[in-house]
Amino acid sequence: MIPQETVQKILDTAQIYDIVSEFVSLRRRGQNYVGLCPFHNEKTPSFSVSPSRNICHCFSCGKGGSPVGFLMEHEQMTYPEALRWLAKRYNIEVRERELTPEEQAAQTAREGMLLVNDWARKTWENDLWNTEEGRNYGITYFLGHRKLQEATVRRFHLGYSLKDKFEFGTRALAAGHPREHLLSTGLCYGDPGQRPVNRFRGRAIFPYLNLSGQVVAFGGRILDKVDHAAMKYVNSPESEIYRKSNMLYGIYEAKQAIAKKDKVFLVEGYFDVISMAQSGFENVVASSGTSLTTGQIQMIARFTRNITVLYDGDSAGIKASLRGIDMLLLEGMNVKVLLLPEGEDPDSFARSHSSSELEEYIRLHEQDFIRFKTDLLMKDAENDPLKKSQVIQNILQSIALIPDSITSAVYIRETSQQVHLSEQQLTDYLNRLREKNYAAELRRQEAERHRAEARAALEAKQAEEAASGAVTAGDKGSVSDAKSASGASAETAPSPDLSPAHSETSIPSHKPSAPLVHPTLLTDQYERNVLRYIVRNGGDTFIVNFTDGNGTQQSEEWRVIDFIGNELMSGEVTYEFRHPLYARMYQMALDATEDQQKPFDGISFFVNQPDPEISQTALSLAEDRYEGLAFVENREDLSFLVPRAIMELKRAVVREQINQLQGALRTQGADFRTIMAEYNRLTMLKKTFDKIIGERIVSN
Repeated sequence: MIPQETVQKILDTAQIYDIVSEFVSLRRRGQNYVGLCPFHNEKTPSFSVSPSRNICHCFSCGKGGSPVGFLMEHEQMTYPEALRWLAKRYNIEVRERELTPEEQAAQTAREGMLLVNDWARKTWENDLWNTEEGRNYGITYFLGHRKLQEATVRRFHLGYSLKDKFEFGTRALAAGHPREHLLSTGLCYGDPGQRPVNRFRGRAIFPYLNLSGQVVAFGGRILDKVDHAAMKYVNSPESEIYRKSNMLYGIYEAKQAIAKKDKVFLVEGYFDVISMAQSGFENVVASSGTSLTTGQIQMIARFTRNITVLYDGDSAGIKASLRGIDMLLLEGMNVKVLLLPEGEDPDSFARSHSSSELEEYIRLHEQDFIRFKTDLLMKDAENDPLKKSQVIQNILQSIALIPDSITSAVYIRETSQQVHLSEQQLTDYLNRLREKNYAAELRRQEAERHRAEARAALEAKQAEEAASGAVTAGDKGSVSDAKSASGASAETAPSPDLSPAHSETSIPSHKPSAPLVHPTLLTDQYERNVLRYIVRNGGDTFIVNFTDGNGTQQSEEWRVIDFIGNELMSGEVTYEFRHPLYARMYQMALDATEDQQKPFDGISFFVNQPDPEISQTALSLAEDRYEGLAFVENREDLSFLVPRAIMELKRAVVREQINQLQGALRTQGADFRTIMAEYNRLTMLKKTFDKIIGERIVSN
């Protein structure tokens, strides 16, 4: 592990111009440098490098970042790899922290497993090309039957494992690899005292490489099926270095092409990936016959949000896989579908068509997923009203998963045209679905919280008994609820006076409510606006004017991040960020500014984060503070703008609550009196927000 002080030294030393100029031809423009963007094809330079701010940014595709971020994006490095690259570039000595004995043992085992896997890859590649059995079976299969080119076979490190069940293990032991590593990686199996048996004997070999190019697993296809009980394919079992749910076949070979083209094709099998890559489509990965997982989707999202799923003509198989597509939508991916002709799969279609023919077919037949799903399911409904209703509900379930409100609104409009129902009808049902989804998620989270609390209580009790030595059978103990003192309250920021000319207008006194949350992300734009001030001005200070309990005008100086944190947790409406990314960034800022005496530069803090999604979002939020990335001092009235941004966010939440109550009033058996009381309270609160914000905008 690289010590934090070394990380900081690397970040402070690395200069963006030095790094980018090694990959991009730059020319000076004012205080900055410009060049052709390395992340997309362009003829007019839109890629700008700012030495003064130590960041780069493309004003066309939006990519860029700090020196670390640039390397991670351009060279597809991990955060530690980029740090080590920069350390070597600037001759900074990296003395990684000494590991504990437990950590050392785990690292040694992991490194040993990676070493034996790499040895296996080289051995099986050599056996493919340089043994008679490998040439007779492996080469004949790859080059003859599958029509692969030699360069393609070598690029994907394809191999062949000899038929002898003991030969591979014997060679591995002779090469110095421990038996336990052969067993833990799944290369071999066998009882103690027995010779290790080669799991992949007599098979064509497909190595799985992780994002760093390390071999973590293998797939094997049997070629000479002497044993008729043998499975056609076998795969490495899960291990310390391999988690099937977090791995995609071909991701290492495809990652640069995915990032460059900002798009990925998702297929099912090894040869689908290999044949398409041989046809010139290198941005292809495979789920290897497994159901798509969140881990796999998040791996793809590191490089692109645009994904096209390729299907063959089997409609039953397509319908069975629709749930996986819904998972893509839930993760915020832009999903398209490509349906191949009946009887074709990506492998056969790529082998029987030229690269230009394949490209043209994709261009003409690639279809948006929601439109594709609607067409597919509506065919079965035909003139059956009940089936048609079920299909529409199914489609709306998919749309309900989309986190971006604008995108979902576009889909509602298109679906309305396809199914011949009004947008309002579909929107009403969509909101009910989201409320059900949200309620289910709350129940799941609550159940998980109770389980976690129960585990923690049990562990604490066991630790206490072990420490005291008084472990008695059947002693169940007791738990008492801790109650907070009624007089205790958190210190909060004073409410700002947004409209000095109308100081008599104030929010009615009411017990602070619990944080208002909702499954929709209609507040995205308001959250983003608040986050913009955290990124751009988080460490700046401004004056807050307010009226104390005696009616006296007072003023206090607040730092932006501290003020926002206090305001969101206090007052008539409290709030927690809903957008997952914005919530992460907000919490990171709070953690970084816990020491209020420590300076905070939001732009540098976020742009230097290892997560490219965070650094890119920060750059986007900071854009209007730059003119070609040259810093512009914008004389913003923070004492007005920051409180207003929070007020607008809270008003949006109140509007949502009012809409929910209007729906509740239409529910049979609803408590009309209670709902109306809350409805009237929120309506008055909204009017107060409207007046304060409206008057201040007019006076401005």
